[in-house]
Amino acid sequence: MKAEELKNYGKPYSETMAENSRSLKKLFNKEGAKIIRRHLGILNSLRLLLLVRREKKRLASVDLTPVRQKGLTSDFFVQQTLENTAVFSALKEITGKEKAVAIGHDIMDKIAWPMNELLYPSVEQYRQMDKPFQAYRDYMMALMVAEKNAGLHEYEVIEDSDKAIAINITYCAFSEIPRLCGIVEACELGCYGDEVFFPSYQEPLGIRFVRTKTLARGDDCCDYRFERIQ
Repeated sequence: MKAEELKNYGKPYSETMAENSRSLKKLFNKEGAKIIRRHLGILNSLRLLLLVRREKKRLASVDLTPVRQKGLTSDFFVQQTLENTAVFSALKEITGKEKAVAIGHDIMDKIAWPMNELLYPSVEQYRQMDKPFQAYRDYMMALMVAEKNAGLHEYEVIEDSDKAIAINITYCAFSEIPRLCGIVEACELGCYGDEVFFPSYQEPLGIRFVRTKTLARGDDCCDYRFERIQ
């Protein structure tokens, strides 16, 4: 099996998310909504629905020219990111920022693995490779090229060796859209989801996930590093 045969090789997230939109929505409606109801109760959960509707209308008027100028053309990605931002904004209004983030973390603890499992190759696919780390390297580099071409990310390759892949994400549409909406912390949930998923996903492949900074948390980049465990 070649790296090019891995699931979703060379596709940007905007494309794989759109292809799996029904499954992703079903996952959130089943698990995420359950967690929100547990935290908010019935009345505040109903209030949340009304606030989300209001926030979606409000955020629809936000000028997203900066992300469009970066080459982002996926209307699905834009609308999905705005919807996620609206949900977080409404949740924040009811509970406050810290509680909203905590609820988001609870949701990602539950859905980060099955969500990313839809988008990434399985561990078993990588294990069929003669050199899993090299296959992972090829996959990630193809993903970065696709992401840049789709206007989702800009990046710098800091290290590309047989010991580690280090990539600094210097621009991220996932965080830029919420930032333009004035709610950059809405992207925190995606950052946290990486921290739930990647360590357990990569460890069976002999890879260690390291990240000390993210754009959504106010840093100058997201410093992804995938180290080969010696």
